[in-house]
Amino acid sequence: MLHESGAFICKIQGIKFSTLFYAEIKMIDSNDKTKSHFIQLRPPSRNTQLLSGVWIGMLFFITIIFPIAAQARDFSKMINCDVHHGTCTQKLQDTDIILDISPKPVKAMTDLKFTITLTGKQGVSEPFIDLGMPGMKMGPNRVLLKSNGKGVYSGTGTIVRCPSGKKIWKATVIVPDMGSVEFIFDVIY
Repeated sequence: MLHESGAFICKIQGIKFSTLFYAEIKMIDSNDKTKSHFIQLRPPSRNTQLLSGVWIGMLFFITIIFPIAAQARDFSKMINCDVHHGTCTQKLQDTDIILDISPKPVKAMTDLKFTITLTGKQGVSEPFIDLGMPGMKMGPNRVLLKSNGKGVYSGTGTIVRCPSGKKIWKATVIVPDMGSVEFIFDVIY
């Protein structure tokens, strides 16, 4: 860093030896003579280091932990299906898609029967269900459905227990050549 003041040019450069901090100040006068001066600087105090650690911890909490916790609360507001007490319906184009999961109440880690009923326009091939959690990228957990006739399809699958303890799941019903709808619900562990 260079500073000009009158007939002198001052160059300040920081140097660290072990745990001591020094600043070297080089002064160049109008005759191009250089004089170096070393000044010892105090290292940060224990209180300053502690306060810095507290600020870094707060910054970590605010930027990493708090948004994750906030997302978990938002997913509970997204629930659009009470699978424990009956069927759920979503509209896709001119077709009602009705989801039923049994046995009730719907529990994780058990064999479940998924039934989809399509009323109205039918897809070109059998629909299927992708199970996952809102806001999480998970491995594939697909329920393949077979036709029972008259727009009714069923298949079996399992909702796994999430290690994080989250209980909100989504069943994305995909009807080929028509699109998809999401049923968001909670499960019992």
